[in-house]
Amino acid sequence: MDHLSATAKGERLYVLYDGTCNLCMASVRRLKELRSTAELHYIPVQSLQDGANVVPAVIGKTQEELLSKIHVVDGEGNVWAGADGVVRIIRTVRGLRWLAPLYRIPGMGRIADRLYRYIAARRYEWFGKTDEGCHNGACRLPDQHLNNKTD
Repeated sequence: MDHLSATAKGERLYVLYDGTCNLCMASVRRLKELRSTAELHYIPVQSLQDGANVVPAVIGKTQEELLSKIHVVDGEGNVWAGADGVVRIIRTVRGLRWLAPLYRIPGMGRIADRLYRYIAARRYEWFGKTDEGCHNGACRLPDQHLNNKTD
């Protein structure tokens, strides 16, 4: 079956990414601006730890495994990780779909995976990390009714 035709409108993909990685956060922000034929749900891996989100297909994976590369999960539980995950997303994005077949050229998958792993291993060094101080709602503003004191 052709992979492009498999991407039907209304398809739901869960994109698990490192929520403390500046490169990852910038990539997610950019992807949200693009038009996709799929319904993309972006989930920081850190939110899986506190139970805020559950993605059954990755329950057996450790947080370290999930943070090592992007994971894309479809509604049937199929998982694509690393460069495969990036290509899976690209297949749904209008204007970028033409790049997906390049990945099938002999040797390109291996090159893309090596490049992905090289950048992923250096992402904090090159792009930095976000402030982790707001994890678990620590930076949430207090409820409005607590601030409205009447004398």
